[in-house]
Amino acid sequence: MLATQPLFKKCTLAALCAAVCSGTIAAEGDEQQPQKIVAPVMEEVLVSASPIADSQAQSIALQRDAVNVVSAIAADDIGRFPDHTAAAALARLPAVAVQRDQGQPRYIQVRGAPARWTTVSFDGINVIGAEERVFRFDSVPAAVMDSVEVSKTLTPSMSSEALAGRVDIHTYSPLESDGFSVDLDLGYGPMELGDGDQERYAGRLAWGGDTFGAVVALSTFSMEQVTDNNEIGYDENDAPTFFDFRSYKLERETNSAMAKFEYAPNEAHHFVLSSLYTEFLDHEQRNMYVLSLEDAIAGSRGPDAGELIGVPVEGWLQDGNYENSTFTNTLGGDHFAGEWEINWRLNYTQTESNVELPIILRNQTDPLEFASLTYDHTDRGFPQVQLYSTEFNEQGMPVMGEASSSLNQTGFGFDGLVNYLINSETDAYTAKLDFTRAWTMGAADSELKFGVQYDDREATSPGSSSAFVAVGPMAQAIGFDWNPNQYVTDESWDTDFDRGVDITYVDNAGLRNELDSALAALTDAGLVNPDEFISPDSSYQVNEKVASAYLMNTWTWDRHQILVGARIEQTDLTSEGFLNDGTSTTPITLDSDELQVYPSIHWNFEVTDDLKYRLALVTGSSRPTFNQMRAGASLSDAGATVSGGNPEVENEFAKGVDTSLEWYFADAAVASIGAFYRDVDNVLFDSVTIVGDDRYNSDGMDRSDYEYQTTLNGDDGKLAGVELAYQQQWSFLPEPFDGFGMQANVAFLDGEFTTPDGRTTAFPGTSDQVINSSLYYENFGWSVRLNWQWRDAWLDDISPDADGDYYWQDTERLDLSIRYQITEAIGLYADINNLTDETGIRYQGNESRPVEIEGFGKRYLFGVRASF
Repeated sequence: MLATQPLFKKCTLAALCAAVCSGTIAAEGDEQQPQKIVAPVMEEVLVSASPIADSQAQSIALQRDAVNVVSAIAADDIGRFPDHTAAAALARLPAVAVQRDQGQPRYIQVRGAPARWTTVSFDGINVIGAEERVFRFDSVPAAVMDSVEVSKTLTPSMSSEALAGRVDIHTYSPLESDGFSVDLDLGYGPMELGDGDQERYAGRLAWGGDTFGAVVALSTFSMEQVTDNNEIGYDENDAPTFFDFRSYKLERETNSAMAKFEYAPNEAHHFVLSSLYTEFLDHEQRNMYVLSLEDAIAGSRGPDAGELIGVPVEGWLQDGNYENSTFTNTLGGDHFAGEWEINWRLNYTQTESNVELPIILRNQTDPLEFASLTYDHTDRGFPQVQLYSTEFNEQGMPVMGEASSSLNQTGFGFDGLVNYLINSETDAYTAKLDFTRAWTMGAADSELKFGVQYDDREATSPGSSSAFVAVGPMAQAIGFDWNPNQYVTDESWDTDFDRGVDITYVDNAGLRNELDSALAALTDAGLVNPDEFISPDSSYQVNEKVASAYLMNTWTWDRHQILVGARIEQTDLTSEGFLNDGTSTTPITLDSDELQVYPSIHWNFEVTDDLKYRLALVTGSSRPTFNQMRAGASLSDAGATVSGGNPEVENEFAKGVDTSLEWYFADAAVASIGAFYRDVDNVLFDSVTIVGDDRYNSDGMDRSDYEYQTTLNGDDGKLAGVELAYQQQWSFLPEPFDGFGMQANVAFLDGEFTTPDGRTTAFPGTSDQVINSSLYYENFGWSVRLNWQWRDAWLDDISPDADGDYYWQDTERLDLSIRYQITEAIGLYADINNLTDETGIRYQGNESRPVEIEGFGKRYLFGVRASF
């Protein structure tokens, strides 16, 4: 699929050129209309640029008018979105923490909750993320967005499957255009680490008339990145057990295309047809070498220093791909029939996720090829290594030989293949019907709203693989010329990490071609069967059907507004898979169902014309992943154990309260304080229990008392926090300082739950503090923003005991964005990311045991944006 990348770029560039031409032709057509000839008049043209302030004003209006607790980012008055992607926009909202993948903002965590607790919708229709329900927010470009709203409290008209927050991405409406409009974004810039390139091409062509509108948008973003990586293991005395040095070469691309048509023949009827496709492609080359310190022949290891003789080295080499895509299509209508407003939507969404990582694992077998070394690890996470050769003295004892500055990358005696394969696909159908009617109850203006929704989702996966093939000796056995050493180059790693040793890149693409040829030869010889790479018990087909209905009413009188309602959802699940006992596989089908009611109350009170108080009692849920609900399992009768999915695992359920005070003290300005508390039931957790029923019994074998390793519902948890936010352009200052402004927010968060074994632990992803702050200046055509984000340490992975838990250390990010509007139609921009060259640090138990260090370098993007 990666081969299609240049084609997508060419098509996007061609479409952008066509858009410019169509805009020019439209303008020329306008000029051909009869004109009254008048004398030319020279006048001063003042170019103003205020995308941040304009967006801020609209965002504040969305927040103020909402009946529930909402944070929003909107486009400015001429449709320019202030950020390149949804992920970048959301990173600036209160209590929203960004989870980055090798430096790029990708996933979000609302109020510090796990990413799975946040769902995404497009124009009000929930869409399942391609990565086990989790959505990639960097895959949605600015070209398709009109606004992004984060609902932190749900109303009954919204699907319940958002325990922490629901991100609704409103796509651009062509009926908001007056005639033809063209928006272009062309960007290019270098990556500091690796000297790779970033390229961005995006465009939107829209036409809007009195009754019909159409818009087409295309976007492509690509980058060539090098990522530094060190990983370290520790023993019980904090001495390192291995040093793992890595350099990744990445070619990443995000592509999207959108088409939307709107037809409004009169004020009583409006129809919409939209289609959006996004895809993420990641071509990853791994160069990785592991120094197995604990397997040294002789020597000593200490926490800070060591001297070792005969350290075996492993090589991990890979040329692989990650791919996922989302394709969502909606047909709908909005109608007025007398006193009633009727809205309906039909949606089909397909997601795909594919991981293909064939890793060549190289092992040293000759002790003379082992490395001897000394190390200095006083700077934890950044070991300094001095290499020596390994020799044997006359007594046959290993000793240190000559010093060397380069790692031996050819002295491997055994090559194997670890073939990681993960594939999944979902098909989801949604039908939604809503009725709304305004009515009067005493002195209150009321609005009654009710509706029904039906979701039919099918998730399938052929399974996953981590199969091992002894590719080296098997290839040599059939006479295949297997020689990975020929692909070791003399190009040193491009790195900012000083490891004390020189390592060169491997031509992973050439090695991948040789691997594919070797596997083909082994398959032809009948020694390898690719169909056996995937274990049947990891495959699944899960059908999830959700029927829901809701009823709510809103009363507005004097300075009060109250919404009361409830949503009821019936979920029926059928999970099909295979039971693998090591000798045979047996098809298995398991069914489950769940009925849940989600009530909520929202009260808003205008204390004064500028001060608004909110109080809400709400509920919500989060569904398990399809893999967690799979029926498939592997079992061992000898060990009396079963490992697999759990179709009977229940949704996580939350109930709680939100309260906030919002002060709209000036135009396009707000200061607010809010607090929330959620009581969470049925927290999902991987654990061990007893099977407890006959689901895995067969051939007279009773397995009901076997040990069962699966996903379970843990005990209760809690999530709470306080949010402070401030936004204002300081127009009260004298010129030229009146262009300064600030957006700042801080969240203090706390969350924990009890595991099935009784241990209390934090939720993965919960930081105690999250700060987002922007200082900006807009005047004289300039728009400059310095954005700082900080979050303290958060739990990443839970281990059986607290000392083994993995955390990400507190991180900060400083980014600079500069815009200059040359004319009303054309502007230039420069984006500089990671100004302070921050690294990501992951540790185990405490910060003195860093297990992973990642470095990415600064990133630069320069471009032009045009609107016609």
